[in-house]
Amino acid sequence: MKRVFNFSAGPGTLPLEVLEASAAALVDYQGKGFGIAECSHRGKEFDGVIDEAIALAHKLLGIGDTHDVLFLQGGATQMFNVIPMNLLSGPADYVVGGEWSKKAAEAGKGAYGDKIRVIGSSEATGFDRPATGWTADPNAAYLHVCSNETVHGHRLVEWPTHPTLIVDASSEMMSRPHPIARTALVYAGAQKNLGPSGVVLAVIRKDLYERIPKSVPKIFNFKVTAEAKSCLNTPPTFGVYFLLETFRWLDRQGGLAAMEKHNAEKAKLIYDAIDGSGGFYKGTVAEKAARSHMNVTFRLPTPELDDKFVKEAAAADMVALKGYRTVGGIRASIYNAMPTAGCRALADFMGAFAKKNG
Repeated sequence: MKRVFNFSAGPGTLPLEVLEASAAALVDYQGKGFGIAECSHRGKEFDGVIDEAIALAHKLLGIGDTHDVLFLQGGATQMFNVIPMNLLSGPADYVVGGEWSKKAAEAGKGAYGDKIRVIGSSEATGFDRPATGWTADPNAAYLHVCSNETVHGHRLVEWPTHPTLIVDASSEMMSRPHPIARTALVYAGAQKNLGPSGVVLAVIRKDLYERIPKSVPKIFNFKVTAEAKSCLNTPPTFGVYFLLETFRWLDRQGGLAAMEKHNAEKAKLIYDAIDGSGGFYKGTVAEKAARSHMNVTFRLPTPELDDKFVKEAAAADMVALKGYRTVGGIRASIYNAMPTAGCRALADFMGAFAKKNG
């Protein structure tokens, strides 16, 4: 089957090795004559899968017994509501730097009103940079940030410090080492960088469990879910297995430090093409130091050229480069599985396109 370079923001490119291993397990798991999706979530086969997935997540992220690893459902969007449901013991602070952190704050405000405080925002400049100039209350129930804004193409190079730091890391989870040990909760919709849609990876500090009100339904209760090893109800078993294969693949690549180096090199190829275009391509992020290594966003001189670029790139086997519907332009999502060859091909195409259309 022909493979193209898929620059989609989600679901994004997935490692071919992981796809092949998962496909084989879907048909016949370990030679048992049945597939992994046919295994009972309470059977020994899936128990082994989830145990290894949890152990590898701990290894890759460098965390100890202070945190639990959970496999949840409902996407990061559900987490926008479940987090305050579990942890809003008083006013909480939110930093809004783009589409997804704004949605998180809006979801919290919709349910809890003024208890959700937006302490910083870059919306006034079109989310062209991370929000700056804010100070979080150390006594706030928690501080919520999004570490990589998928739509607008910028990231928090360093995660902030707070006694109860919550990070939506959906589009950069496991793309580089993360300071999990000093965070209270990190969560990620898997479909951005880790696997297929349908699973949320969450890493939660155990001391938060004592805050959870008894009124929280069991199905949304982080503590109850952890005690049930994410199997309170039937989890997305194949999605969890796919994550396990991704974790194995990341481990074989040398872990997250190796991925960080690889991702920086890939991103540089495209950013160099932008910066070396004589202004034909314009990056959408005002501060170069904050440019995302996962989602590269830029514009051409006119929307018509944006459209032409997307169509001609697709004809050259580079697909899903159209920017997010609310902002337009071009977006190249270059998650862990995107090979260097894909970024080099795009950079070369950009140079040729600019020369032809400039």
